[in-house]
Amino acid sequence: MVKWRIIAAGVLGLGAAIALYSFLTTDPAVLPGTDLTEDSEVTEPGLTLRDVTLEQPDEEGNPMWRVKGDEVTYSPDLQIAYIVRPDGQLFQDGEAIYEVTADTGEVQENGRVIFLRGNIVATGIKNNAILRGNELEWRPDEDRLVIRNQITGSHPQLRASAQEARVYNRDNRMELLGQVVASTVVEDPRQEPWLKLQAEELVWHWEEERIDSPQPLRVEQFKNNSISDVIVGQRGAVDLADALVTLRGQVAMDMLEMPLRVTSDAVDWQVETELVTINQPLTVVHPEAQVRVTARRGRMNLADEVVYLSQDVVAIGQENQSRLTTDNLTWTVNDQVLVAEGRVNYRQVNPTINLNGPRAVGRLDQQTVVVDGGGVVTEIVPN
Repeated sequence: MVKWRIIAAGVLGLGAAIALYSFLTTDPAVLPGTDLTEDSEVTEPGLTLRDVTLEQPDEEGNPMWRVKGDEVTYSPDLQIAYIVRPDGQLFQDGEAIYEVTADTGEVQENGRVIFLRGNIVATGIKNNAILRGNELEWRPDEDRLVIRNQITGSHPQLRASAQEARVYNRDNRMELLGQVVASTVVEDPRQEPWLKLQAEELVWHWEEERIDSPQPLRVEQFKNNSISDVIVGQRGAVDLADALVTLRGQVAMDMLEMPLRVTSDAVDWQVETELVTINQPLTVVHPEAQVRVTARRGRMNLADEVVYLSQDVVAIGQENQSRLTTDNLTWTVNDQVLVAEGRVNYRQVNPTINLNGPRAVGRLDQQTVVVDGGGVVTEIVPN
């Protein structure tokens, strides 16, 4: 059975030339120093070659990998080739997809697996990704490239670090595993907003410009190099092309500049337009004003600091126990003004008042509310 192909080499200590395209097998040995033809064999245990290029073809003769090394030494059982300072290419369907360098390498399993170790640099020829780590495993039959141990990566879309990266080139997919931290790329991070993602697993689809996380995901937005917004959820996705963050399951979003905190089971955040859409029951809390609002649906305009809530809206002033219910509520966060429309009910404790009307305007934190409708306007002012 063909193991791998030696394209060119020199034998250490002998200076003999080894012919091109000789094949390594496990048949009887050929004495070192002899000329090798295409059908010749090299089987001497411990044989060391210098300035050698190894290549593994598939069944159709297309290369699966090609690696040049300063030295190559074969194990006593001729099952492993040890490479010093490997430098080469990884192929898929006969086309080079990655250029790789490392300190050392091993070829195993009849050339079907290649391992590289130490100062790994893998550069994507087509996807423009650059991956660095300390261990690399290439299994071309499975279309799987694995890089482990202190992974860092860069790409025009993303910069990332993780414990392990698995690349599936045919699917244009990369899985990042273990303490994953990824950041979107901008020209000037001190001036332009950018996102930082943290999870135990991220799946990056580079052709679709999308990142998925089947596990808990934290996304932070940085403005002027400081965190402005934070959102966490049990799973989520980031559409890099459309700048859309979607999180699902126990979602909590903190707008630190307002400040405001939103919780729900589903949140869609359009980062560039600063719009947040929530089509599940939600709770909005302003910790400084001590106002808490719940509703069935909600929207937020972060740029204008306005919250729109609808369906079974309940707003509570937690400090003074005032309570407002309505069908629709517009909350201007900056000045804490609430505008309620549709089946408005307002209650407060001191003084005790219960009012109904079609519309209300006011501030719960100050117990200053105007309820109007039917020609009647009632103003409630605290003692």
